[in-house]
Amino acid sequence: MSRSAPPPLALSRAALLKKCVQVIDGFDPKKTTIDAWVQDAEVLKDKNIGEVEYKFIHQVVYGCNRYQKFLKLFVTSFFYQSATCAIRSEQTVYTVLAYLLFFRLEELGLDEFEALIQSGAATLTALHAMMQYAMNVEELNRWVKVEWCKLYDKTYIEEEVIGKLQALADELRPMLEDLELKATGTLVTSDGTTLKAIPKKLPKPVAPNITKPKPRLIPEPEAISREIKAKPVPEHIINGTSLAEVEREKAQRREQHRQEIASKYTHEVFLETAKRNDGTEIEELTRKVEEERMKECTFRPVAAKPYVPPTEEACVRQNVASVLREDALLKKKQANEYNALKRYEEDLHDASDYYRWQHEAKLKDQEEEEKRVQQRIVEMQLAREEAMEAFEGMVRRKHILAENHREEIAKGIEVRDQEQEALLQGKQELVKQFIGERENARLEEAKIFAARQENVEKIKEEKKAEKERKEREDAHEMERKKELIRQIRALERVPVERFTKFDPAEQPCQGLLEEMSLAELRERLSLEKGKRVKELEEKKERQLQQKHEKQLEYSEKAETLAKIRDIAKQESSQRHQVMKDKKKEAEERQLRHREQCVVEASEKIAQKKKERRDEELRLKRELKEISTKKQFLAANAEMLEAKAHGAQQAGLEREAMIRQRRTLVDQKKLNDIKMKDANVRREDRARSQDAYETMKVAVTQRIERAKADDEALKRSILQATTSAKAAHLRSTARSASRRPNETTQMSVSV
Repeated sequence: MSRSAPPPLALSRAALLKKCVQVIDGFDPKKTTIDAWVQDAEVLKDKNIGEVEYKFIHQVVYGCNRYQKFLKLFVTSFFYQSATCAIRSEQTVYTVLAYLLFFRLEELGLDEFEALIQSGAATLTALHAMMQYAMNVEELNRWVKVEWCKLYDKTYIEEEVIGKLQALADELRPMLEDLELKATGTLVTSDGTTLKAIPKKLPKPVAPNITKPKPRLIPEPEAISREIKAKPVPEHIINGTSLAEVEREKAQRREQHRQEIASKYTHEVFLETAKRNDGTEIEELTRKVEEERMKECTFRPVAAKPYVPPTEEACVRQNVASVLREDALLKKKQANEYNALKRYEEDLHDASDYYRWQHEAKLKDQEEEEKRVQQRIVEMQLAREEAMEAFEGMVRRKHILAENHREEIAKGIEVRDQEQEALLQGKQELVKQFIGERENARLEEAKIFAARQENVEKIKEEKKAEKERKEREDAHEMERKKELIRQIRALERVPVERFTKFDPAEQPCQGLLEEMSLAELRERLSLEKGKRVKELEEKKERQLQQKHEKQLEYSEKAETLAKIRDIAKQESSQRHQVMKDKKKEAEERQLRHREQCVVEASEKIAQKKKERRDEELRLKRELKEISTKKQFLAANAEMLEAKAHGAQQAGLEREAMIRQRRTLVDQKKLNDIKMKDANVRREDRARSQDAYETMKVAVTQRIERAKADDEALKRSILQATTSAKAAHLRSTARSASRRPNETTQMSVSV
């Protein structure tokens, strides 16, 4: 596979992978298809996405959805196998790269795949672990091959997926070594040696040329005065004051100070709490709050304020949008009127007759609908009466059935008690039989407990060893992470390169056409800004002129619309008055029809009540006759009961006989089916054995014929080879005999 330079793209590889991830995460197969989703996705409406990028994203999304189960098994096993390296938020990136690695690597090319791997869309350590896991046949066989074979053919998995990737292992090795060196900082060669990455040469720091500050002047020290002045002698020492006088003066000063403090706080302090009552005010406030809160819950709400119609028309200030909207509506109405007149001129008639007929038909339908509603009301009232009567009859029948059911339940309870008593006696006897076997159960429980204890100790030892191994691995991993952190901090301490200042009046001298310096560029920019300002001023003047013209046009339209609005107002008031009159007539007509329906309903209800009373009287007479007949038939009740019991018993015996006969027939059918199945299996087994023997004979004959043909072919090849060798020897001898004759002839000629 040739390693060619990747084609230039409008998007970077990392951005391309990010777009693929966003489209895959946002796709919902229950709502739309892949093609429709890729067409309508907001992510792909970026102007930087070209035809190549769009086609790549489309194919990647389609492939990841097609091989979803395959890729999900691979990525899930990778997360489980490399839990310390893999990042859960980069799961979709791993899915996209796994799809490209397993199914599109030959079409994509190694260089392009390496560019996608090292684009920075995912962590290099995780990608390095994923590539190592994908290239390790033993790990794939251990973790995912069995699950893959459940989805696809085993030959396809071994040859087309794993085998094809292993065939490219030599070509992928440089990329894997480069990825390992960038991810871990070290490289393990085939002979076991470890190579570290060549550290970059760090530039030596150079001290900046900073102007040295001038030395500060030291201020002169302040002169410290050493003159000692003595304090005057106290008067009590001079005058000879005694200790009693000093105490008396202290007491006088203390009393004077107390009087001054008392004079400051002569006013009385009044607190707001003293003004409170003994709870009556709180109760009054509580009552007012409850009344205000429960005001909306009463059935006597506050009456609404009466409607006061306005005496003056409202002054509405119109803006440009309202004027234009009203003007457009007016033009639309004028166009409709023009079209109506034009049709009348062309056809010599209009649709007024049709509209009149339509209005009359609607009124007629409305009247019929009102009559139907009133008829339904009457029918509903009648149905309600019938339903109530049916409900009362159903209640009476249920009372009789309930009484009979209670008697049956009482008999059933008595039978159940007898059965439970017999079952209890049987259980008691069974308990007495098995009471002596309790000790055996305790001994077995003790043995099982001892075995479980031994198993627990063994599991504890295994967990302890596993914990020690895990601690060692964690310590090793922590040392590796600390080493990586030290390397990263060393890289962060590298000083930033500084560049020298350039002259703005100097041209860059890059060999391009029309080069100019920064100063010249700024001068041209100022000229362009001046032109732009002048153009803006001219444009503002033109816009102000257009605005003034539009204002004049809007004012004319507003005056015209005001006149039209007044005319429409007069027509609307007349039309409303006509509608009110028609509505009043319709209400009166509805009221008369409703009164007529009520009268009809009351008559029908009275007729139904009369019929129901007659029915009740008839039912009472029938019940009385039935009770009389029951009294006459009570004498033969025992004979009828015995006869009914005998018929029931005969029916039960007949049913049991029929059930037994049906069971025997079904069993015979099952036996016949089993015999037929056994015969069929025996015949199939004999037929397969005969076919196998026939196949063996045919294969033996075919092998013998193949061996004979092979021997004949070998003999023909041997004969051809022998004849070829003999011909070659004859030709060699003939040429050798001819060569001495030619030599003799040459010597004679000389």
